[in-house]
Amino acid sequence: MLSPVPLSVALSGTAAAQTSVSVVGMSQEQAQQVLSDAGVPYIILNRSGSTMQNCRVTEQRDRGYDVEVEYDWDHKDQEWEKTEIEVWRGLALVVFCD
Repeated sequence: MLSPVPLSVALSGTAAAQTSVSVVGMSQEQAQQVLSDAGVPYIILNRSGSTMQNCRVTEQRDRGYDVEVEYDWDHKDQEWEKTEIEVWRGLALVVFCD
């Protein structure tokens, strides 16, 4: 679930303001549930450790914004109208398993 963000917000460096959810210290499963329930997009950026059991989130990072471009044909002016929308990419999680 991605949400459009005004360009002024994206350029002001307030990407972290998209969510006040902090999942650092939670188990991977808990973190995924909390982020899903809050509608926050996320990826697992890195998972490390000796086994893949008992995994905890050790860091979360803001992934910033992408620009989505849409074109609409203007019949009156006979030209394409370009619209750029800033879309927040969500969070990246770093997970350590012991």
